[in-house]
Amino acid sequence: MTSTWALVRDGRRTLRQRPDGLANRQRERLAAMAGFARAHSPYYRELYRTLPERIEDPTLLPVTRKETLMARFDDWVTDPEVTLDRVRAFLADRDRVGQRFLDRYLVTTTSGTTGHRGVFLLDDRAAAVARALSLRAARRTLTASATTRILAHRERSVHIVATSGHLAAYAVIARSRAAGRLHARGSRVLSVHSPLADLVDPLKRYRPVFLSGYSLFVTPCDGASSLGTPRTGTPW
Repeated sequence: MTSTWALVRDGRRTLRQRPDGLANRQRERLAAMAGFARAHSPYYRELYRTLPERIEDPTLLPVTRKETLMARFDDWVTDPEVTLDRVRAFLADRDRVGQRFLDRYLVTTTSGTTGHRGVFLLDDRAAAVARALSLRAARRTLTASATTRILAHRERSVHIVATSGHLAAYAVIARSRAAGRLHARGSRVLSVHSPLADLVDPLKRYRPVFLSGYSLFVTPCDGASSLGTPRTGTPW
């Protein structure tokens, strides 16, 4: 199932089930995911070697870290055609942001601010799940009046994200435009690294009805701050 709306409908049906029904669905999906990883990834086959043949309890899963996964990238991925050297060659070309790698994957990276840059590939199923979850998260924001405003203004939106390469948010936006899910004429992308004045002026001129960007987290003990993951967009 790769249709976003089919996944949304399936999620609604699942939530209407009793708690036991929802728990059963969660166990089935966990078992399927763990089974796939074990069957197709040498790394996970080794990591899960002492676990039960069918894994239904998430607390049994060993913790994995980004630096470990990147160090064993070619063993970690579940597609033998994907290698770190091939992915790095793809990432070196910024003109390919949002294009398909091997005609079937969207390649995204983390910023590397933790000291370890992550590289991740999304197939159509994973992308559809992410969109379905985003739509569900946006339900509190996208009220009937907000949705009417968005449609009336042709879904005019602004996305304030890091644009220096295949970073996740920017790559997803580029892919959405290429696939026709996000029209370039109805949306603008601004760099989060731009001076504040360079962000405010275009926003005032464009007057979007939908604005997305990053959440800002502040550490109370020392005042240090960092950019979090892109948050659900909100009406402007």
